[in-house]
Amino acid sequence: MKKFSLALAAALSICALPACTDKSDQSNTVVESKDMQTIDMVATHAIDTEVSVAQLTFVPNSVAPWLGRVILLDDAGHLYSTDIEGRAPKPVGSGTYIDIFGLAREKAAGVFLAITADNKIEAFIESDDDGNFSPMIYSGDSIDAKGFCWAMAPAASSARVLSKRNEADKIALTIYDNRVEVIITGSEQLPKNASDCSYNILDYNVRIVQSNFTGNSHEPKTGNGFTGKLGENHSILIPGEPSGLVAINTGGEVDGFQINIKNGLSVGGVEHVKYITSTKSNYGAGGYNTGVLALVDADANRIVFISLSYAERQLMKALNPPTDVQ
Repeated sequence: MKKFSLALAAALSICALPACTDKSDQSNTVVESKDMQTIDMVATHAIDTEVSVAQLTFVPNSVAPWLGRVILLDDAGHLYSTDIEGRAPKPVGSGTYIDIFGLAREKAAGVFLAITADNKIEAFIESDDDGNFSPMIYSGDSIDAKGFCWAMAPAASSARVLSKRNEADKIALTIYDNRVEVIITGSEQLPKNASDCSYNILDYNVRIVQSNFTGNSHEPKTGNGFTGKLGENHSILIPGEPSGLVAINTGGEVDGFQINIKNGLSVGGVEHVKYITSTKSNYGAGGYNTGVLALVDADANRIVFISLSYAERQLMKALNPPTDVQ
């Protein structure tokens, strides 16, 4: 397997806080992948969108998985609710937003969080069976937020928020009928100018810090996708340069694969990925019952979906190639 260079490892700054050091010279989250071992995956499903999507998050339905919602944030900062088929997008909220974070609640109305353009947290709850969301009353601690940390597993009543104080605040959420109470239960100092962070929902250690903050709230995020455990470690998927995805092993060594997303049976692949995220929640049908990857196409207004179980199998094959092949 091709190893990353030391420069690339420093740019990703993979660490378990608080052992991170203060690095302010890290560049960006798009990784050059031309020297890596290449593997192929095929697109499972795709939808066209009427807007240019900057980010998306998942709000699953534990009772009827095929009714799970997909929340879109467009390039202008507006929010929309749709499903994995892209049906009947519903506008959500007022004003503009810079980040979103979906919760996975059991047998309860869907809820997601959003950060406004002036760095305040708002919450929205699913208000009917058609996928509409209504604003919730916010109470509790005030957070001057600039982003949500990506979670490696679905979060139901907690999140990590990257604050303008340059800390990752652990927050506990208590959800009432139309109100959400937010309490900060702990904080970790991040490296200077950190803009992105990811964490394991099971132990709350912040795993990855990518310090590329420029002060421009409209700079698009590239996102992270997570697979399940491959052996002892997870893999993190991020957009590659010049194309495709890069899979990063979160274990002790920084190893990587270049992933090319090819055409499926009746679904076009994607060459340039603008944004990627994932969920391990059930989104219906055999291919999505253990989760799904979502890739925003940088060249068209479309989103490509890949079965998470299929992606994990392809990565496992690459990590453990057959030994009897001549």
